[in-house]
Amino acid sequence: MRVLHIFGAMNRGGAELRTISLMPAMTERKVQFDFCVLSGNQGVMDETITDLGGRIHYIKLSWRFVWQFFLMLRRERYEVVHSHVAFVSGFILLIARLAGIKKRVCHFRNTSDGRSSWLRSMRNGLLRFLIRHNATHILGVCEGALSGFIGESWRESSQCKVIYNGFPAAQIVHQLDFWQELIPNYSGKKVVINVARMDVQKNHLRQLQIFYQVTLLDPHVHMVMVGLENADTKAQLIQYLARVGISDKVSFLGLKSDVMRWLSHADVMLFPSLWEGLPGAVIEAASVGVPVVASDLPGVIEIARQLPVVNALSLKASDKTWAEQLIKQLNRSDEKSARVEQFTVSDFQLSANVEALYAIYSE
Repeated sequence: MRVLHIFGAMNRGGAELRTISLMPAMTERKVQFDFCVLSGNQGVMDETITDLGGRIHYIKLSWRFVWQFFLMLRRERYEVVHSHVAFVSGFILLIARLAGIKKRVCHFRNTSDGRSSWLRSMRNGLLRFLIRHNATHILGVCEGALSGFIGESWRESSQCKVIYNGFPAAQIVHQLDFWQELIPNYSGKKVVINVARMDVQKNHLRQLQIFYQVTLLDPHVHMVMVGLENADTKAQLIQYLARVGISDKVSFLGLKSDVMRWLSHADVMLFPSLWEGLPGAVIEAASVGVPVVASDLPGVIEIARQLPVVNALSLKASDKTWAEQLIKQLNRSDEKSARVEQFTVSDFQLSANVEALYAIYSE
């Protein structure tokens, strides 16, 4: 069986990484994943995909796209087209239907696209109509994703289903001196971590405003920020740190391929995003027993139902309230192994994700 996944580009985003992580298990079941990239650009994960046996079609969204995409689908004869590009999936799946693809999956990975205008609302209304009439299956990474894009009517529709992203159990060897080289005068300081690209959605300035309040409660805490950096955003953050006098208490690490090593050695994760689907970084932190203080978004609340190590707070709460919750989590007395055990019996296991998707592909 051959499945074509639709993305903008194959970079290190959560949806892209989660999909690629399914490839070995799907290959064992004789399911091949190929990808179509709508930006027309190569991505940092392309080599990983080809190493795992997948192919990548670069077809840029342009005036020629409809014909090029249609011809590719007719030539390749995929059994499934699985689109991850939010409302644009309506347009994609219409073409797939015209090309004779029998199984057409729309997969919502977020609760919002973060943009709104009357013109965009009209466009989205049309694309939502196309999704409802051209998708055989509409999936969401959490209940909030389907509610945000489809509306509450999804709960009565057999077309719609929640499939949680799956994560492997991490095998991490703990290093006592892990932070020694990075943090000046380390001497066992507690570490707050955030893992996110520098984007408006991830609320980086608010993170530092909260962390500043943490330093007022405990001056012996350090923060590390991991993720793809944006020069303008970083300059704004550095300026803020200098103004409040905590430049020496925050480290910017940039993009890391081995994120789990950094996560597993942190003491708590701070995650005050403005919107999310099912935030993978939150689940990854919980999977290695690291407490999380995150905004009370629908996906975060769903995670917290199964993983009590995740603590949801309103973005309307004061920076001091957030800081107090972080300090509380830094001083937890329960065993880390007990927190990890909670993950191993949750619905966020990679095997559960594989089973759920395979059932849809093969029905």
